[in-house]
Amino acid sequence: MADRSNQRLNEAIEKAISMWDGTIHGQTLRNMYDNGSDYEIICEVAGIEYEDYE
Repeated sequence: MADRSNQRLNEAIEKAISMWDGTIHGQTLRNMYDNGSDYEIICEVAGIEYEDYE
């Protein structure tokens, strides 16, 4: 299971998922997040600067 201890980054990812809700992009992000993909990969797909949350 992926480490999901970065609360600020979790909130940013969940916000991106909400913004894209109902689209394939949003579903892709949700699947990646729920299935344990690494933060770096999710951020790349979501357009989030991972370094800002390290």
